[in-house]
Amino acid sequence: LHQRGVKGFVTFNTLVFDHELKQAEAAIQAIANAGTDAIIVQDIGMVELIKAVAPGLEIHGSTQMSITSAQGADFAASLGCSRVVLGRELSLKDIRKIAAATDVELEVFVHGALCVSYSGQCFSSEAWGGRSANRGKCAQACRLSYDLIVDGETRDLGPYRYLLSPGDLCAIEQIPELMEIGISCVKIEGRYKDSAYVAMTTRAYRDAIDLASLDRNVSIDDEQKLDLEQIYSRGLGAHFMSGTDHQKVVDGRAPRHRGLRVGSVIQVKSKSVVVESSHEIRRGDGLVFDAADWRSPDEPEEGGNVYEVKPVGETSLAEPFASESSKLVQLEFGYDNIDFDRIKPGDLVWRTKDPKLNKRLKPLTHTEVPVFTRPISFSVTAIVGQPLEITASIETGHCESFASEEPLAAAKKRGLDQEVVQEKLGRLGGTPFHLGEINLQTQGDVFVPTSLLNHARRSLVDAMFEAAGQTPSIDSAPVLDDSLSRFKPLEEPSSQNETDEVQAQLHLLVRHGDQLDAAIQAAGEVAITSITLDYLELYGLRPAVEKIRAAGIRPRVASPRILKPAEQKVVRFLQSLECDIVVRSAGLLEDLQQMELASDCQLIGDFSLNIANAITASKFLQTGIARFAPTYDLNSKQITDLTKHVPPETIEVICYSHLPVFHTEH
Repeated sequence: LHQRGVKGFVTFNTLVFDHELKQAEAAIQAIANAGTDAIIVQDIGMVELIKAVAPGLEIHGSTQMSITSAQGADFAASLGCSRVVLGRELSLKDIRKIAAATDVELEVFVHGALCVSYSGQCFSSEAWGGRSANRGKCAQACRLSYDLIVDGETRDLGPYRYLLSPGDLCAIEQIPELMEIGISCVKIEGRYKDSAYVAMTTRAYRDAIDLASLDRNVSIDDEQKLDLEQIYSRGLGAHFMSGTDHQKVVDGRAPRHRGLRVGSVIQVKSKSVVVESSHEIRRGDGLVFDAADWRSPDEPEEGGNVYEVKPVGETSLAEPFASESSKLVQLEFGYDNIDFDRIKPGDLVWRTKDPKLNKRLKPLTHTEVPVFTRPISFSVTAIVGQPLEITASIETGHCESFASEEPLAAAKKRGLDQEVVQEKLGRLGGTPFHLGEINLQTQGDVFVPTSLLNHARRSLVDAMFEAAGQTPSIDSAPVLDDSLSRFKPLEEPSSQNETDEVQAQLHLLVRHGDQLDAAIQAAGEVAITSITLDYLELYGLRPAVEKIRAAGIRPRVASPRILKPAEQKVVRFLQSLECDIVVRSAGLLEDLQQMELASDCQLIGDFSLNIANAITASKFLQTGIARFAPTYDLNSKQITDLTKHVPPETIEVICYSHLPVFHTEH
């Protein structure tokens, strides 16, 4: 990457358990030793560990930190992150407000798959299969088909059964505004995608950025949009970036890549299908027939490679596809094992494979010759009686020099001039460079052999390429076994006598008034330490807090897990209640740290802070959290082991509750 002038970031955005800290430390050292330009992190404990192990390694806050406000960005910066990747549910208006309120570098997703849940706040895989999305093991539960039950009755959804499967993001037309806002970096999602997807999407956004830099209009033309849809798409759109429009975010018809919709079925024959086509269908195209409105969503779809395309009523394809208007064509499918009885009139037709597009992309994906090159400039000094001297430089500021072994002689015919130098030094084909500026200094007519110029060019380019790849390691050293108190586990807490009775605290969480009344009534028989109000709306919170106080129980209010820029007034309201606050986001914690709270107000960290190890727990306790609930990613033994490293009285275990699954804007 560095040889090609490209920065390399490494994702390290999973939660780390205590028994894995030594492995994590070794991985951080390896990442630093490789000369990585930045490491992308979710777990704030890992931010602390990285700063201790490799202080020179740049740290970026992952989108899995669930950062949706300037306060969240500032909290990450206070830990040591120089850049944060914002949540994908933010609109351009939200992003603009965040950028105006923080100096932290901001990065945003502009293309690719969307999660239905806020990243870092999805527990569906963990709840249903023990595979944590916070550990890189997302089972993609949002891509499954669902029933919709309203007031106990199942609704007929027709073809729309994938209620939680979002379309793909495409914000190419938003690039100028993102640049004007001051976004530092745009991110293209590419997990499990092939080289053709990488080539096409990267080129499209590179072109858009270059056009916007020249203050030229950026719009995606029809051909480019069709290509992007064809290469990989569940339905492209700006989605949340252009504002929340739920019906556009989730179409609901299918959860997978379908490519480009090219028509619909008009008639089914014994060995062929008549299609009303909206785009050209060619021999070799891979098609799939979408029967979502009558077939079970779990059944395989029919499809195959097109063998022949015939305009209806003719025996062969007389002329190429002439216009964008719909056209009836008869499709034959060669040797593919297609059950034509499972294809019905009205089925949508999607092109999943386009050999013509793949052929166009082949020069970008199957070549050793660099597709993208960077300028290299030369400064040439040629004086009779002195060695030829050439210095090459690139945009990074790196320079390499060449000097001939023998002095130069006077020219008998044509001497060295700008045209000759440009022609010989410009032969850079097959290298990652193209010719930049040439500065030629000569005295008199001086003769420079062509072979010498060619040798100098090759030597300089090779030296420049090799030097660029000599990435210096970032200093690192293990710390977990030394005397750094913040990472050294606490001594085993002194156990009480086995005969001593331990008084456990019981904290209840209620979501509406009836539950609150039942909890207060139960307090007459059971010792309840606190009651947390987790109301969907803020209305009714204040009298409920007073009701709990009147019953002699400590009140708490639960904050929202997500706070966007326009929702910061919620923080003031929570402060005004003058009771304990269950903190569910780092952005809210940052806000509360800057405010004057009631003297006896305590901040309790909830599971959504994703505290999975002792380093993370210690950091949050240092920032003002009195107690915390560990992440749902920990099992009972891991929580018990956590008490060996942090004071047990700071841990609140969630022991009875529905497991959360998706925390979604949709």
